[in-house]
Amino acid sequence: MTVAEIACELRFDRTTVYRWVRLGNGPNSFLSPGGHIRIYRSDFIEWARTNGFQERRN
Repeated sequence: MTVAEIACELRFDRTTVYRWVRLGNGPNSFLSPGGHIRIYRSDFIEWARTNGFQERRN
């Protein structure tokens, strides 16, 4: 997942997600070969549940 996708899921600004990742408070992340932050969906779901975020319902 991209930072933008995480931000959309949680309804937060992308800068908030970047801050979480930078401070080590966000879900586990890695850099793609192009240097972009990526997060596995399974890591995001586990992190979101652990931190009390509800799944988004459409």
